[in-house]
Amino acid sequence: LPLPVEANPVLGLRGIRLAQARPELLDQQLRALLQVSPVQRCRVMLPMVTEVAELLHIRQRLDLFAAELGLSQRPELGVMIEVPAAALMAEQLAEHTDFLSIGTNDLSQYTLAMDRDHAGLAARVDALHPALLRLIAQTCAGARRHGRWVGVCGALASDPL
Repeated sequence: LPLPVEANPVLGLRGIRLAQARPELLDQQLRALLQVSPVQRCRVMLPMVTEVAELLHIRQRLDLFAAELGLSQRPELGVMIEVPAAALMAEQLAEHTDFLSIGTNDLSQYTLAMDRDHAGLAARVDALHPALLRLIAQTCAGARRHGRWVGVCGALASDPL
């Protein structure tokens, strides 16, 4: 997409915020995903969510399009936990979603305020930092309260420790 240059793009118009700014793009993607057959083989994961209202809005759109297509089932809808706000709101998000997935790379850099691509800082972005582990624990506890599963992606997912 031709987006304007941003001073700090990782904190700018990304993920769910882009979907809010350009809803026609997300609507097209949701309609396309509903064409998967069988639809229950598909999972939709929302990036950069920070508020329950963002999730509820997308769930409403997905349900509307499923109804338009006469579908009795819809894909599972999940949230990528990649910003500290989402980890802190995990219990409330889990109440309205089918699953959560922890994006350890972004969650690490946002929690530690260190760019993982910065040559002088990348080695210090530690996915096992106690603050990050607390956010992961809080996410898992919140998901457990609503019987939701939690996935892990990013570098930490492949770390045997």
